[in-house]
Amino acid sequence: MKSFEYLCLFCIRAFRGERTSSAIYHLLKGKKSSQTIQDGNLYSLAFLFGLLPDLSRAELDSTIARFEQDQLISFQDDFYYLTEKGSTVLEKEAENFPFPDYLNGWKYKGKADVFWKRYSLLTQTLSNLQMGRTDFIPVQYEETVQHFVKKILLQDGIAKKELCEIIYKETFDILGSVGDQQAYIFVSKLSGHLHSGLTLLQISKMLGIDETWVRLEFQAALHYMLQKIERKVDHYPVLSKLCSDMIHRPNLTATTQKTFYLLERGYKLEEIAAARNLKQSTIEDHIVELALHLDSFSISPYVPKERAQIIQQAAYSLKTNQLKRIKEYLGLADVSYFQIRLVLTKMGDAHG
Repeated sequence: MKSFEYLCLFCIRAFRGERTSSAIYHLLKGKKSSQTIQDGNLYSLAFLFGLLPDLSRAELDSTIARFEQDQLISFQDDFYYLTEKGSTVLEKEAENFPFPDYLNGWKYKGKADVFWKRYSLLTQTLSNLQMGRTDFIPVQYEETVQHFVKKILLQDGIAKKELCEIIYKETFDILGSVGDQQAYIFVSKLSGHLHSGLTLLQISKMLGIDETWVRLEFQAALHYMLQKIERKVDHYPVLSKLCSDMIHRPNLTATTQKTFYLLERGYKLEEIAAARNLKQSTIEDHIVELALHLDSFSISPYVPKERAQIIQQAAYSLKTNQLKRIKEYLGLADVSYFQIRLVLTKMGDAHG
């Protein structure tokens, strides 16, 4: 079994017949919609968020079709379920595809991409400057990335040779704690003087593992580095500068940040909707996202404590995250889907 097939089966089991294949597609591609973001939390799949940004719908659909043909899944009421055979296969293949504990696609997707661009350009630039070359082709063309790296190179008090030694020491210290394969993939992708980094496909062929798993292992290495830097900023003075504007920052969508700004200034939901010329349901999506990613965010202004307890009990009794089933079970006309979503968000995957 290929790793992409394993990821798909893993997601189907996690969704427990409560989401369509579109949920898998949007999760792995990293669609920043309120539904996808909440699904990641409700079904304990946030760590896979955005790991396959180039995934095509055709590839997913053909994989799902093969699963049906091989009787690994069954289709009922627009949803997919693992068959007994599918569950057996998934359990067996789990030994071949262990997820690193520090893999966290939702928290680090955007941050990891930016960190890698800055890191790879900085190390490539230093490698060439050490050899007296300034005419190399940069591995990163984005102006913001190049400007950021220039600021680090032009800082006073650190010679280029010393900067190289510090980066090597800090990188070695971090990568020494990850798996050998992840460290190899990370280093193999780096470019330097008269040396071009390998592509994921080239690394895949060299290691004899498929490209999807190479991508996952590479992202895991980046996520681990960011976690280590966040916890010990003073221990990694140079690497921390590469992500100083990102660490400890909630991974909120830009539109939710604007809503949060107005919330903090005392605006009510309907006032924010009017001020931003958005539907109130959109603002509610933002509130759900805030509840998901800010531990200090209280949902009590939107869901009274007694009502939250009733919703929570219903979700436990039904063992489901489906809003419609919970609302019908409660039989209370004044319980809104918004309130149910907020309670489920704070619960997380309580019955996975």
